[in-house]
Amino acid sequence: MDDSAPTPEVRPVDRPRVVRTEELFGTRGEVIVKHGREEYRLRITRADKLLLTK
Repeated sequence: MDDSAPTPEVRPVDRPRVVRTEELFGTRGEVIVKHGREEYRLRITRADKLLLTK
């Protein structure tokens, strides 16, 4: 007699969408992100970091 429990179904963990900066920015160093009624500016700095400001 086999008393082992059935193996639970394994599902992949939902992962957030991945967007490459080359796709997001194109040839520009800045994009505007609209969130609700607000606009945020996302830009690549001279130090190659991302900066999000309102």
